[in-house]
Amino acid sequence: MQKGILHGLVFIQTWGESDELLQFLKGNGHVVSIFHIMGRHSYLVDAIFGEKDELAQWIARVKAFRLDSGVPAVISIQSNKVIDVCKKKEDFNLKNYGEIRDRNHMFMMIDNPVRDAELLALLESVPIVYSILHVQGVHSFMVELITDNYQSFKDLLVKIKSLGTARHIETQEVISVPKYRNNILDEKGELVVPKHDIRELFAL
Repeated sequence: MQKGILHGLVFIQTWGESDELLQFLKGNGHVVSIFHIMGRHSYLVDAIFGEKDELAQWIARVKAFRLDSGVPAVISIQSNKVIDVCKKKEDFNLKNYGEIRDRNHMFMMIDNPVRDAELLALLESVPIVYSILHVQGVHSFMVELITDNYQSFKDLLVKIKSLGTARHIETQEVISVPKYRNNILDEKGELVVPKHDIRELFAL
């Protein structure tokens, strides 16, 4: 990562669907990828900023969106700073993304206050784990999973819990990906706007 670049993973919880908010996220230069997820949050946004002030201004802009009723579109925002990339999808691209649309794509958030090395060794040995990010925030690690069946996901949960180090585990499944690595996609996952970014910050 370039020195001075702030790499963040931002969870956004909304009251409902806001086309205006989604269009803003798709077109915003700070936003690398958008994952529409189901669970406690609505979107997971992979974003990069030059400094903390840019992040603060961006969050204020996101919070300013309102639904037609006048109610704020965003209930809450939770930002996580990426401290280290322990594993990333090195050569993953749009073609690969197209191939996984019919598979189970999930993000697992793990609060692991002790013995990180044991957890990392386990995660790195499991084939369904595609990326592991060490983050600063509510969670310790953000883990991306892609699997053909839920049993492999359940097996991983059992293994993590058996370590006795995780205080909390939360998983949210991906519904769709409106933007991926600066490429804007339509509802079918087809490429709409190709863009290119020379910064090698793509971990998800």
